[in-house]
Amino acid sequence: MMKKTFLFSIALLAIISVLFTSCGTEKYPGYTETDSGLFYKFHVQNNVDSLKPVIGDILTLEMNYSSGDSVLFNSADLSGPFQLPLQLPTFQGDFSEGLAMMSDGDSATFIVSADSIYLKTFKFKTLPDFIDSGSVLYFNIKFINSMSQEEAMKQYQARIEKKKNDEALDLLKYIEDNNITVVPNESGMYYIETVKGKGKKAGSGKKVKVHYTGTLLDGTKFDSSFDHPDAKPIEFTLGQGQVIKGWDEGIGMMRVGGKATLVIPSVIAYGERGRGNIPPYAPLVFEVELVGVE
Repeated sequence: MMKKTFLFSIALLAIISVLFTSCGTEKYPGYTETDSGLFYKFHVQNNVDSLKPVIGDILTLEMNYSSGDSVLFNSADLSGPFQLPLQLPTFQGDFSEGLAMMSDGDSATFIVSADSIYLKTFKFKTLPDFIDSGSVLYFNIKFINSMSQEEAMKQYQARIEKKKNDEALDLLKYIEDNNITVVPNESGMYYIETVKGKGKKAGSGKKVKVHYTGTLLDGTKFDSSFDHPDAKPIEFTLGQGQVIKGWDEGIGMMRVGGKATLVIPSVIAYGERGRGNIPPYAPLVFEVELVGVE
């Protein structure tokens, strides 16, 4: 009887030990750890045998990451899913290793070192004030698709060519929809005077001060002097190439106190390259006011 009791006690202790090991000491319950120290959990994994991306492939993702209680980045705040190339991990446990495990339609969460992400991947010199050393970040990834660099370049060039071909029609539609009747300048710019200025005339070589708001044809604002610190007007020397050609031309037609709308084709704006949140071959609309000439 004592032998059976002893054996039962040993078995019970073994069960308790297993339960304690699997639940009590597991660092992140529900997550799996790779050999490099990356913790991951798949929420959707469509096909473990499907083709995975390789280094250099362009990934299209939806992503957010947080410190646990604060969201630090969310791609939903952008215009849509964003793209990035798959790179070699920059540290042990880098979430790049996790991206290489995913395929189209998958979603997963990766837990990584905040110190390593900011200092090794993001190349910060020091941690931001809102990040505690030794803490972790949670990367939530929805993997849309991946493609080779060659495929991505072909798609990009096709989009650019379409925008180039569509620009003239888009500009004409804007002019018609907004009942603009002025004749465009030789450059293709439409200068619509809304308030006639009575002060000094702007001219090449003169320093000017200008308030402005710039939008795309669909009304999306990309910049405004009123959004700058202290809402100060921009200052530049006219005709020196310090601003886009459409500005040199349009502001040069104004007097102090005047206001105008400048509808500027991309050829005298940012052309085939675009800039920041201005796409390639994008006509621009500026509401401008000339507030000073020196």
